[in-house]
Amino acid sequence: MNLEPHRRALDHLQQVRLLTDAAHAAAVNDPELPNALFRTPAEALAWVVAREIIPQAQLADLPAHAAAGQENEAQAIVSEATDLISGELPLPPWALLHMRLLDRRVHDGVSANALDQLQALQLIDAAQHAHSLSMLPTHEEAWAAPDSLPATLAWTVLRSGALSEDELKALAGRTAHEDIVADAIARVSGARTEMRTTKTTTTFSIDSLNFTTSSSSSTSSLPSVPFALPPSSASQTRTFSWTSSSAPGPAPSRWKSKLIGAVVVALIALYFLFGR
Repeated sequence: MNLEPHRRALDHLQQVRLLTDAAHAAAVNDPELPNALFRTPAEALAWVVAREIIPQAQLADLPAHAAAGQENEAQAIVSEATDLISGELPLPPWALLHMRLLDRRVHDGVSANALDQLQALQLIDAAQHAHSLSMLPTHEEAWAAPDSLPATLAWTVLRSGALSEDELKALAGRTAHEDIVADAIARVSGARTEMRTTKTTTTFSIDSLNFTTSSSSSTSSLPSVPFALPPSSASQTRTFSWTSSSAPGPAPSRWKSKLIGAVVVALIALYFLFGR
């Protein structure tokens, strides 16, 4: 039976004994699993921690429970999972993981074989093929997505830079392989969904017990993939960001503005009470 990649990765963690039966059951029954972006065991383990099914503090001890003969694999999985939810950015584990998985999924289906086929179909030329070939991502073969011509063609725009978006669009109507080009254009368009980000930075003074707030807005290209916060997650940082659609709409109601202000003040208080 062919399982979904995320379910297969969770089952592997159970087999290696990095997940107990109870933790495995909690993960496969998690309501957010259908939206999960992970494919590999390390990504799955990081997701389990981000969903607070396993406390992050227990990660380092997991390899000690590994099945006999799988200790090295277990250690490698735990090390990668730890990296996925750790970093210099002052963000909680679920946010770091979400950003990194979004970036990794752009590489799914990208392969040397797919590049060869794209060149044979004259969708890329020899120079574009050579440039992209030199930048191919490294995949764990057992967990890699199947080769995909549309995904690889989109990747030449989004990551390798061998093609521009205009060059990709110019292929439409000029080739017998319009389905591949249309799919690639849709992937690029989805990855370039414009979102308007408003960043509110609050500076708190311990001496005067006062704080000042400044805001700035910018428009950037972000993939739009859902991710639900774990129910008890809280960000202990001094900088808070909200992302909303750039499409015009009615101004937020006054009670929403007050609610956001209250959340900012509460998070600042939590930072100074527990984050120092």
